[in-house]
Amino acid sequence: MPVAWRGVSPAREPHAASGADLYATPAAGQLAHDSLRVGMHVDLKHHRIVIVAGPYDLSPRHEHMPETVSMGAGGHDAMMAAYIVWPFRSWFRGYHSEVLDATGQALPRDLLHHFTLVNFDRRMLVYPFPERLAGARLKSEDVTAPKTIGAPMSSGMRLGLYLMWHNYMPHEVKGVFFRLTLLYMPVNQQPRPIHALPVVLYANREPRSNHVYDAPPGRSERSAIVQFPISGHLLGIGGHLHDYGTLVRLEDVETGKTVVELHARYDTQGMLLGVDRKLFAILGQGLRIRANHRYRLVAVYDNTTSDSLRDVMGEMMGVFAPDHIREWPSVSVVDSDYVADLSSYGLTGIPDSLTAATRTVKGPR
Repeated sequence: MPVAWRGVSPAREPHAASGADLYATPAAGQLAHDSLRVGMHVDLKHHRIVIVAGPYDLSPRHEHMPETVSMGAGGHDAMMAAYIVWPFRSWFRGYHSEVLDATGQALPRDLLHHFTLVNFDRRMLVYPFPERLAGARLKSEDVTAPKTIGAPMSSGMRLGLYLMWHNYMPHEVKGVFFRLTLLYMPVNQQPRPIHALPVVLYANREPRSNHVYDAPPGRSERSAIVQFPISGHLLGIGGHLHDYGTLVRLEDVETGKTVVELHARYDTQGMLLGVDRKLFAILGQGLRIRANHRYRLVAVYDNTTSDSLRDVMGEMMGVFAPDHIREWPSVSVVDSDYVADLSSYGLTGIPDSLTAATRTVKGPR
C-alpha cells in the first residue's frame, strides 16, 4: 500500500517498472537528456538506466529539518516514489541525481533532503537489512566508480526509490521531478570488473530506531561490535555524523588499534560540512578485513549545549570487495530485522505488484 503523505502531493502511486517497460520504450538507446517521462527507461548505447519520479507539489516547511535525518526515516515529506525491476545481468557503478521543474530545468538540489535506492533482493553485508544500493543527502555529491569495479546486478532484482523532500522556501513549489541516472557496465565488460558492493556500519544497529540515538551534553561515545561474515578488502570508506559530531572510528577489538578514523569537517562558522573519506585501493588491494574478526565502530560527539542532542547518527559507508562473492550472505525477506527495516520506509512487505513485474523482464539473465 502507498504511504500517506502530508506536505507533498504526488501525481500518482509508485509504479513498478519492469523489463517490458524498458524494452517497449521507443527511445531506448537514444534517450533525450531532458526527457521527463515518468518511469524507468534504458539507454543501451550509453549504459544508463534513468528513473523519473513526479511531478510533486511541495508545500513549504516552517519547521527546521536538519541535514541529519536518518536515510530511512519516515515523515510527512517522505515516500517510496518508484519501484523498478533491474532488467539484465550487469555491474552497477554509480549515479547522477537531479531535481527538475516540468521543463527539465534544474531546481535547487537541496529541495530534496535525501534519496535512497533500496535493493530488496540482496542484504547488507554486516546486517540482515535490505541493501542500500545508492543514496545521497542534500549536500552529497554524485558517485561514479572506475570501470575496474562494480556491484553485480542480476536480472529481476527488485528495487525501490525512496525520497524525502524538504521545501525550505516560503512558498509552494509545484511540478517538481526527481531524475536518477544509474550507470552500469554490461555483462561482457572487458576487462572483467572486480565485484565491489556497498557496505554500511552503524554505531546503533537497531532498525526499529532508524539507527539514531541521543547524545548527552559533553563528550560522549557510542559504539557497536562489528563482525564481517566474509573476508575481503575495503576499497574506500566515508562517514556520517550530525552537528557536534567529531569523528567516527573503526577499531580492532583484539589489538586495540585503530583501523581507520574519519573526522568531521566544519566551516569557520561552525557549520558541519561533512566527514572525511579515505581511499585504500589506489596503489593496492585495499584495507584487509578478516571474516568473523571482532571490530568496533565508535562515534564521538562533543555536545557543547546544555541539552541532549536528539536522533544523532554515527555511520561508516564504504565499498567492499569480497574474496569470494558467492559467500555473500543470502537475504531473508521474513527475517524480523529485515521486516523492521522495511517499516522505516513505510512498508510492511515487498509490494506484490513489484514481484509480479519481475515476470515480464526480457533482458539476458
